[in-house]
Amino acid sequence: MSHYSRQGIVYSLNEKGTARLVFNTDRSAFQGVMETSSGESFSVRGKLTKNSPTPATAPDSPILMDICIIDGEAGSVFQVDHVVVLLNDEGQIQIENPAVRFSTKERFIGMRAAREIQQHLSPSLAEMQSEVFVGPMQLALLTSHRPSPSVRRESLCNIDVRILETSSDFLA
Repeated sequence: MSHYSRQGIVYSLNEKGTARLVFNTDRSAFQGVMETSSGESFSVRGKLTKNSPTPATAPDSPILMDICIIDGEAGSVFQVDHVVVLLNDEGQIQIENPAVRFSTKERFIGMRAAREIQQHLSPSLAEMQSEVFVGPMQLALLTSHRPSPSVRRESLCNIDVRILETSSDFLA
């Protein structure tokens, strides 16, 4: 009898589109959305990696952020840790990582930023004093998931018949 190893589930994501990222005032976190030309959308959120210097203490130097990507269609969640984010005083933000790439093409502040947020993101974000960074983004992720084997048990109805049951129900 041959033994096959479980392959698991492989998820590959390779998308390009236009992203709108809203950074908070101290630029320690952001949230945004990337829209592809085919109409798919991905939610993108980032926060400073623990023990990373803040943009206020290290201006014009790279900072590390943990970025969470949510596939709007499938609901899959991906976490990319320790991503290098470059911020400069000229209003440019650049994210460089094999999994996530972004570069600023336009920067909006004030009423123009509020309009971008209301049209493409959540209107509740428009109330905050924020700036919006718009530019091309590329996501390239390859992940795998190996679910744990289900619990098996034997039921004995009579001596000659064995029934093998599988269940993920905790009451069974």
